Amino acid sequence: MENISKIPDKFKSLIDKEYLKVGKDVYIHKTVTFINLSHPDNIVEIGDGCIIRSGCVIYGGCSFANNVKVGHNTILMSKIIVGENSYIGGLCNFEGDTRIGSNCGINAQCHITKFTVIGDYTFFGPMVCTTNDYKMRYKRSGHGEALIGPIIGRGVRVGNMATILPGIVIGDNSIIGAASIITKNVPKNSIVFGSPAEIKGEVPEDDRL
Repeated sequence: MENISKIPDKFKSLIDKEYLKVGKDVYIHKTVTFINLSHPDNIVEIGDGCIIRSGCVIYGGCSFANNVKVGHNTILMSKIIVGENSYIGGLCNFEGDTRIGSNCGINAQCHITKFTVIGDYTFFGPMVCTTNDYKMRYKRSGHGEALIGPIIGRGVRVGNMATILPGIVIGDNSIIGAASIITKNVPKNSIVFGSPAEIKGEVPEDDRL
């Protein structure tokens, strides 16, 4: 198949240096910014059929599988791995060292901290926030030590403005209500909501993946 990727000329030197690897039928807007690229450790890989919209900032070490779509003005720090057919909305902020599975939908204005893991077929509504630091030692001794992000399972659905605390594990197929604060692990197939969130029911078998 002919490669009909639309890559602005300003990025051709990155491709020539192998800092940027681009598949077929890719669109990258001319206002996208690539930062801290180097070979071989901090290249950016963009698979077939991807769309990177205007204003995005992408750091070295990121990888996008086939058919990933990234919305306007989203920031992806180093070592963000995104699985195939996933969508990331506009104005999101990913702090780095994060894995997003295949067929995920991460909607606008989500804030995803370092070391977060998101399973396949997971949905985040707008403005979902993950956290990774219980002690909040900014500008204090020990700042940045023992950061631990949450692990979100397969087929999880998280309502808008929910907050997930550090190290939390959310089981497969669970549903998190809007504006909930998740302070403890969530068993698979659970329906939880509230602040702090509590288990309110179980996802029906015919609504599980």
